Amino acid sequence: METHKESLCCSEFQRCQFLRDEMAESGEEGDVCVTSHPGFTPHLNRWVLDTYFRTQKVNWKRQPKPAGRNGRLSTEQYRLTSYRHFLEWILQGERLGRGNRLVLPACVVQAIRANYPTQDGQYRGYQETVDAQDEL
Repeated sequence: METHKESLCCSEFQRCQFLRDEMAESGEEGDVCVTSHPGFTPHLNRWVLDTYFRTQKVNWKRQPKPAGRNGRLSTEQYRLTSYRHFLEWILQGERLGRGNRLVLPACVVQAIRANYPTQDGQYRGYQETVDAQDEL
């Protein structure tokens, strides 16, 4: 990952602990990655993400409509929706609030990028929230 902050392992990410506990309870041995959890697969599924994108909670004002061909999402929209879908899973109904962002584990980011890559291989990465007053 580009920065030290983004190089977070899922084993260091407290919000993923319940997933790691579930995997251990089901017989997984050793240091397991959340991307191997059976519940991780839907976060990469185009049809799940397409449906999830269309919910009001996720459908951003900047990109209110699918930008891909034939009414489908663009690769960027799939990637961003996948990040949000995973985040909803680990937050378990908790809301972060405006301007409050989390760095996702590097393994999750890499799995999502592998499924929905950019054409040029360049990514924005984690960006801190800019307070509106800081911009003035």
